Amino acid sequence: MTESCPSCGACLGGRAGCQAVFDELSARAWTSPRRGAVHNLSVDAYAMQHPDDYCVSPKSYAAHLIGLCCGVEHPGGAALYWAIPRWLDGPAAIEKPPLIAHRGDLTIAEVSDPRGEEQEHPERVRRWAQNVWAAHAAQHDLARRWLEAVGKGGTGRRDGLR
Repeated sequence: MTESCPSCGACLGGRAGCQAVFDELSARAWTSPRRGAVHNLSVDAYAMQHPDDYCVSPKSYAAHLIGLCCGVEHPGGAALYWAIPRWLDGPAAIEKPPLIAHRGDLTIAEVSDPRGEEQEHPERVRRWAQNVWAAHAAQHDLARRWLEAVGKGGTGRRDGLR
């Protein structure tokens, strides 16, 4: 049996093997419009399953949590998605919510099969992201409030911020 990733549980050769699969998946996003269209959703799902590496700061955690919320609940909302970094670029300090222990039942292993049909890739990524989003149910209200503020172009003091 292959060693599982301590962050997400994928049996891909431990944390290093999991990262290698993510790196390959990211590189392949540039090879196909179908893959590229869901790349940001892949990044946010992966980051929320690997917060010790990708969500160290409160702002990086918020960016990926809000991005996951946007990608799952507002697919096709590219303008809203790209407003997230502008919203986060401000003087207020974001309080990082507690990490979720169980980060979903699906992992990058479900979307990384290179033999998989190219046409199925976006749907596999969406299922994975929805599963990761569901695992973060305790933070849905916070993410939605933040995303609402992003959509309003909110500045200054924000809900969930100090």
